[in-house]
Amino acid sequence: MSQPQFKTPPSSLNSSGDERCVGYEFEFTGVEISEAAKMVQRLYGGTVSRVSTYEYHVEDASFGTFKLELDAQLLREKKYEKTLKSIGIDLSTFKNIESIEDKLKNMASSVVPFEIITPPIPLSSMPDLQKLVDELRSWKAKGTGSSVLYAFGLHLNPEIPDDSADSLLNHLRAYVMLDPWIRKDAKVNISRRLTPYINEYKDEYLQLILSAAYKPTLEELIRDYFRFDNSRNRPLDMLPVFMHLDAETTQSLLEETLTSARPTYHYRLPNCSIEDPEWSLAHEWNRWVLVERLAADTKTLNQYSRTYFKLKKETLVGFETKWIELMNRWVNNVS
Repeated sequence: MSQPQFKTPPSSLNSSGDERCVGYEFEFTGVEISEAAKMVQRLYGGTVSRVSTYEYHVEDASFGTFKLELDAQLLREKKYEKTLKSIGIDLSTFKNIESIEDKLKNMASSVVPFEIITPPIPLSSMPDLQKLVDELRSWKAKGTGSSVLYAFGLHLNPEIPDDSADSLLNHLRAYVMLDPWIRKDAKVNISRRLTPYINEYKDEYLQLILSAAYKPTLEELIRDYFRFDNSRNRPLDMLPVFMHLDAETTQSLLEETLTSARPTYHYRLPNCSIEDPEWSLAHEWNRWVLVERLAADTKTLNQYSRTYFKLKKETLVGFETKWIELMNRWVNNVS
């Protein structure tokens, strides 16, 4: 079966004139983290480093450092040790601590995924990453569709092409308009839709950002994002790029600790259907490219923003169906 091609976004260079990069985060289970680390090493070189029972690195690989971890902060940061000490159990005094940690890992991995976090991959090198998906599948890795309990996701971290408030806002606007179409086209798994990880933005927030009168500064854009209770659990999580561009403002409004600063969008919507032989990274990437194409076409973006308000006002029942049909026509014209 031939693999789909990775499409090129409107801007393949960053603001410094260098080729843009994309980081990927794969969530899966069914393959031991130590074996997955060796798999990465075989494909991309480097040296395997065991950080803990729950975390491995593959350093100096062809693209940089790959990180592999159990996606559970409680275990990874060993926060359970403090809780156990409070009731008189000091794990540091146990001779078989690694055996205890292995049991915790095995119990957690039945519902909590392992995660491979790639280094930034140049746009032109993204096809090389499909080898990792194919290898994981050959080892019977389990992805989103393997169980109703597996709300596993694929996260994309595309480097921003422009750090202006206008560009950030246009990508947000483009995403929220395409979100219903993407959810349907990508067949986002019900296990993910029922979790809070990819909650939709509130209607009140859409009313604000799609308004032609909304011309925020970067600080205003950040403050409004928080004002409408947006967290990292959005299909397009803006917190990493906000932290990168204005750490002081973002940090003053941030209540959780899982956000790191990076010059990327954090696109969290896709399934991670590693178990499916027809699933491809390119399909998920190409849906993101549609967002960038709409964001870059400000005339069409403004036109659809106005149409969104008009259609919403005129439609009592079936707005989402009509909107998806409208977006589908646009997608067919640009594809």
